[in-house]
Amino acid sequence: MTVIKKVHVNGFKSFARPLDLEFGNGFSAVIGPNGAGKSNVADSICFVLGKLSAKGLRAEKSANLIFNGGKKGSPAKHAEVSIHFDNKDKEFPIDSREVKITRVVKQNGSSVYKINDETKTREQILE
Repeated sequence: MTVIKKVHVNGFKSFARPLDLEFGNGFSAVIGPNGAGKSNVADSICFVLGKLSAKGLRAEKSANLIFNGGKKGSPAKHAEVSIHFDNKDKEFPIDSREVKITRVVKQNGSSVYKINDETKTREQILE
């Protein structure tokens, strides 16, 4: 079974600064008070795995997934999320012990997808 080792978010929704969420082989849970960003963690995973509908990620349009600056900050130029998967059992057809899948959304709403920092199409990500 594939295991998520880490989720890296930067400029995505409420995550203004880079943040690494480490996961383990056992049970992992995301807990916190209302408004702390738990749903945004789930949205970030759906986002990087290719969910097209911004509304399904609780946003009006893709550009709204980018951190807007809040009350005192400055808006991010783009949103980026990466999921690092353990690939020691070669569940992904990639010759690497870890597979990093990344999605970047720009202000114009366009997305860039990457596998291990190599640009790919959305279809290649889904395969």
